[in-house]
Amino acid sequence: MHYLNKQAKLKPLVVAIALAMAANSHAADENVADDNQKLQTLDPVVVSATRTEKRLSQVPASVSVVTRDNFEEQQANTVADVMKKLPNVDFGGGPRTDGQIPTIRGYQGSSITLLVDGARRNADGGGLTTPLYLDPYFLSRAEVVRGSSSSLYGAGGNGGAMVFTTLAAKDLLREGQNLGGDAKVGYLSGDSSKHFNARVYGQGEQFDALLAVGYQEFNDIRQASGTTLQLNSGHGDSGLIKMGFQANNQLRFELSHQLYQKQSLQPNNPQLNSTLQTQLSHINQNETVLKATTLDENGEKALDVRIYQSSLKHQNDANPALAQLYSSSATNTVGGSVQNTTRLASNGFGGHRLTYGVDTYQDKLASLQGAAPSLFNPDGKTQVTGAFLQDEIIVGSNLRITPSARYDQFSASANNSVVPAASFSHLSPKIALAWQTTEQLSLYGSYGQAYRAPTVGEMYSNTLLAGNVAPTGNFFNFAGNANLKPETDTTLEIGANYSKGNLFSADDNLKIRATAFQSKAKDMINSNAIFGTYTRTGFGARILGPVGLIFQAQNVSSASRNGLELEGRYNLNSWQLNANYSTLRVKDDATGNNLFAPPDKLAAQVRYAIPATNVSVLWGTTAVAAQDYDSTVARRRSGYSVHDLYMTWTPLNTKLQLDFGIGNLFDKRYLVYQSGNALAATAYEMGRNYKFTLSGSF
Repeated sequence: MHYLNKQAKLKPLVVAIALAMAANSHAADENVADDNQKLQTLDPVVVSATRTEKRLSQVPASVSVVTRDNFEEQQANTVADVMKKLPNVDFGGGPRTDGQIPTIRGYQGSSITLLVDGARRNADGGGLTTPLYLDPYFLSRAEVVRGSSSSLYGAGGNGGAMVFTTLAAKDLLREGQNLGGDAKVGYLSGDSSKHFNARVYGQGEQFDALLAVGYQEFNDIRQASGTTLQLNSGHGDSGLIKMGFQANNQLRFELSHQLYQKQSLQPNNPQLNSTLQTQLSHINQNETVLKATTLDENGEKALDVRIYQSSLKHQNDANPALAQLYSSSATNTVGGSVQNTTRLASNGFGGHRLTYGVDTYQDKLASLQGAAPSLFNPDGKTQVTGAFLQDEIIVGSNLRITPSARYDQFSASANNSVVPAASFSHLSPKIALAWQTTEQLSLYGSYGQAYRAPTVGEMYSNTLLAGNVAPTGNFFNFAGNANLKPETDTTLEIGANYSKGNLFSADDNLKIRATAFQSKAKDMINSNAIFGTYTRTGFGARILGPVGLIFQAQNVSSASRNGLELEGRYNLNSWQLNANYSTLRVKDDATGNNLFAPPDKLAAQVRYAIPATNVSVLWGTTAVAAQDYDSTVARRRSGYSVHDLYMTWTPLNTKLQLDFGIGNLFDKRYLVYQSGNALAATAYEMGRNYKFTLSGSF
């Protein structure tokens, strides 16, 4: 198929820069090798849980942090490669990257908040395609806050938030350096893919800038036991440009633009292990963010103003041989936020740090099926505006109380629909308490409510004809539900943070975070409830059988959600052990049925930096229990364990780095329990996968 052999526009530039930088790398200063050997023992600063900078050990929430080093060490091709190992964070839908859907505590789609540099990623994808087209090479860090977060972020905070921050020049320049660059070339055997990336960055007296580009080619996926997942061939481009202007010591402006383009031949449902509905797929993601920030007299962030535009378009070319029409689906989001933080002098009740502001965004959806508007993804618009207030109160030296609240107004409408627009409003309160009982141990508890309103697709998707008659030639049919109510989730959490050095040795350190939670979901939206059946005819009947299903989004009046999350890290000299565990159960209170809930998961890593060799080795294990209790039997999955091995070598007196890894070391054949759609995620994951990366810098 000649169109897959076309080279993307960025390829010659990226390959040339990457090879030139790698070939011309020269001697490093002595600190580089030392920095590569050091293990991270500092308490990281996080922003996602309170929208203010706070040490992780002081955050009264279940939060995980993934750094740039984590992505690089594991040679991540997608953010899912690393983040799916976090507690109660899952990605799945098969090994094709398009189908990997992010999930937090069993919530996905519009029930979690996705932010990239403050811009919302709201494209739903019908639960079949991911909204997270991100090159890990562009990321400075990622944070995941689990649990109720609507009091700060508004609609979609039921499961929590994933907050991504892209790199700026200042993140990569060393002290005293004004110009730098790096590049890497990589190969993955699992899909015979080639990867090329390069970055150039610099700074002047007031200006700084970064340019990063990427190119990849990929092919059919090798699964365990020697089988192949076909129809995955293609190529993709990515780019990031970020410019900063430091007007004075307190005021900074930043403008960034990020793009992702991909072309591949695959089923229009990328989660299927099938050659049905094969079409040439095009993906275009564009995002622009303008940001202004100020610092107060203490050098802490005060005012933060952002405006952004984000768009994601999926396009499938017509395939006459399979009677597949041209189709497209686009989500364009325009939004902005104004946030300010003010410290108040201590009074009789303690010190205060007030954070307050306003967020607003608008989503416009446009879709085509052939030459006509799509009935499954109807054209429409959503508008959300909210105001929030948070007070971080310090009482004495050991107690912190953090109340917060947000009021949102939401509206949604579909074009050319006889059903009127829907509008909602909601107040989302939350309160958290943190008590530093001893120097080593802190306890916290929180109680909060989150919500998310129904999407345009859930309310207005309707393929049925007059009289609720289903077209018999469709593979599946969908019924609209304009009477959907917003879902709310009220969550109670208790947790503990423990940190102690010199535990067994003068050089060791132990950190443990534990969280238990219980929530009650009211009017929870089940996007794939069965509305009825119909008799299939034609091609669909020959392939899938005569009985077809009609789906509809419906409210579950009440559901209970219970779970536990544990994270631990132990450092001793050149050794580091990381481990986490999570469990979750979700039940329909009326029927007792077990609803969608990813299974118990244990992930562990052992890292060893071999002294005086500039070599570090990482062994990772992910063990997932069987999901054999879901009342939707088609979603049940067997348990599995997957092991990975990584090695990094930085040759002495050079700025070269060689990374080697083996994913799925023992070639385990397994299916991930991950899709909320019982008819999806039938493709086995990638088998043994050898990874090679050569990188250099100047």
